Amino acid sequence: MRIAVVTETFYPFIGGSSKRYLEVFSRIVEMGYSVHVYTVRLKPSWPEEETIRGIRVSRLALPWRGFITSDGFRSVWDVLKFTTEIILELMNDGDYDVIEANHCPIIPTWGSKLISLAKKVPLSVTFHEVWHSHWYYYVPYRILAPMGIILEKTLKHVPDVAVAVSRMTGERLNRYLGIGWDRIRIISNGVDLELYNGTNVDKDRYKIVYVGRLLPHKRVEMLLQAFKIVKEKVPEAKLEIIGDGPLRPKLERYSRTLNLRDVVFTGAIDDEKLAVSLKAAGIYVLPSMREGQSITTLEAMAAGTPQIVTDFVSNAAVELVKESGSGIVVRSSPRDLAEAIMKLMSSDELWTRLRDNGLRYVVNFTWERAAKEHLDVYQELIERRLKA
Repeated sequence: MRIAVVTETFYPFIGGSSKRYLEVFSRIVEMGYSVHVYTVRLKPSWPEEETIRGIRVSRLALPWRGFITSDGFRSVWDVLKFTTEIILELMNDGDYDVIEANHCPIIPTWGSKLISLAKKVPLSVTFHEVWHSHWYYYVPYRILAPMGIILEKTLKHVPDVAVAVSRMTGERLNRYLGIGWDRIRIISNGVDLELYNGTNVDKDRYKIVYVGRLLPHKRVEMLLQAFKIVKEKVPEAKLEIIGDGPLRPKLERYSRTLNLRDVVFTGAIDDEKLAVSLKAAGIYVLPSMREGQSITTLEAMAAGTPQIVTDFVSNAAVELVKESGSGIVVRSSPRDLAEAIMKLMSSDELWTRLRDNGLRYVVNFTWERAAKEHLDVYQELIERRLKA
């Protein structure tokens, strides 16, 4: 089986979808299949062609420093250029048995559809989220949000199979995009359990950790506000913010404005260091209003670190925490977040029960399982195409 993968971001870019594709497709390569990723060359230091963990990676065009803008938005012009190059590359690069596309941004996904039709190759699209009304929070001008919602709805017509990373994402595909359940497959994210089981560090019950991109919808400023409340009651509390993004300078300034002590912004770190930080932490907090599933919530479970997440209808991390019983779901306010943090710090019985629940639950979420389930989808599509 030869698989072409279209995704705007891929390793070494740090993000949920790029991590999922690296972990899934490196394992598919280990199983003996061929994978070719087409992505954006975001930095001059990134080569145009290389092999990463057995995956052939082609980065298109000159370095596009403006592809991801300073506010985390995408340059529409650069997205169109990427889509054009995707069409040209896939038309000329030989034959594939299946095309896999990242649903975001939307226009390259439609480019993948054109190639799928032209070459009569089945198309699988992985959906990490369905934004719907959250377009109003994403676009720089609210007047553009209805266009985004309409454009997202057109994705109903794109995939032969829509892969959702969580049940919530699958339900939103069905409800808001109108994709029938006969075309939806749910393939959860995974965790490198071997890495977490092999990492041994002492726990600091008073250490709070956040992991993720520093973007508006992650609502890290609310975590800083909550930490200020916690710090007044629990002076030994510490906060580590792991990740990078356009809001980092603003959040660092805000932390100083609040006169917070014991807050560390680490920037992006590799998986080994992340495992150490998560295992050393006593509490993981994700105040995000929008998550397709949340790999880092699963990683916190694997690290034996109870989680606190905020209750939004589009936050699928809530689904994970409720199913596993591994954490606390709170209303989205600094006071509620702070009270949950202090509750975990003060109750050994609660903390231990949530930790143990998470460790039991997360063993079902491996990248090996996700890779096998992707292969099952591709094989189904190929067999269906052969019978047509």
